[in-house]
Amino acid sequence: MKKFMCLALTAAMLLTGCTGKTDEESAGTAGQAESSTVQETTSPAETTQAATQTAEEETQTQTSSEGGSMKAGAYSYHLETEEKSWSTPKGQLACTVKIQYPVFEGDTEGEKKINEFYQEWISGKMEDYEKNPESIVGYALQYRTEEENAQTSETQETETFTMPPSEEDFTVGGVVARDNIISVFHESYTYEGGAHGMPGRLTFLFDSETGKELTLSGLINKSGDELNTMVRGKFLELVEKDTENRFFEDAAETLNAKTDFMDSYYLNEEGVVFYSSPYEIAPYAAGYTEVTIPYADLGM
Repeated sequence: MKKFMCLALTAAMLLTGCTGKTDEESAGTAGQAESSTVQETTSPAETTQAATQTAEEETQTQTSSEGGSMKAGAYSYHLETEEKSWSTPKGQLACTVKIQYPVFEGDTEGEKKINEFYQEWISGKMEDYEKNPESIVGYALQYRTEEENAQTSETQETETFTMPPSEEDFTVGGVVARDNIISVFHESYTYEGGAHGMPGRLTFLFDSETGKELTLSGLINKSGDELNTMVRGKFLELVEKDTENRFFEDAAETLNAKTDFMDSYYLNEEGVVFYSSPYEIAPYAAGYTEVTIPYADLGM
């Protein structure tokens, strides 16, 4: 019941035109000894051929290097950010995208391949932003162009938009090197209007020698069912011991039906951290709910 009330409240806030980010948007960090700091942020469509051409002309692109070298085990890396912005045919900012990623500074085969992976990953994402009308950039350009056209048809000039520009940001939440594994954990934030945006998370695992991408299922000695049972039990312990009503009334029911715990994880120095997203078993303000399984318990 609490879950439906929370979603209804969010919908109401969107309809009232509330904008901007709140203090509640900090969704949790990796908290690792060898990690980069987390930064919180957020989220083309072709409305007409002319609008698309103009938007492409107004696209701003920038790549920047941030800070100095950091360490993850024996590996050194620094962070870089690729940023692009898209504007409407009349020059109004519609959407900004920022993607932060690690650049490994060694000359091993593994480090070179990981750097190549990130260049391809970023290129693919930017191509999707540009060409996919259902991407956040596509929706933002379509919405703002339509609003802009509606305004000018009535007043002959463009007024202030009712919502801030959309944005989507990816930051590096932590880099961990353990045995022959390099793990890169990303936090994301997507804002498309309303009271607040939505956080997200993403983890990449690599073989440190070859740079080949790995999967968690290939590294642990548990079957999918065994892992789900183990992680589910940890979450249920949190729900059962809760005395502050932090969770939805149907949190236990949701957890018992959940079978994809392996899809939501990151690595830290102690083990594998599994998490549930905001609104899954607790309100948005509660952020992520996390449990940690030691590496030894997973055969890693």
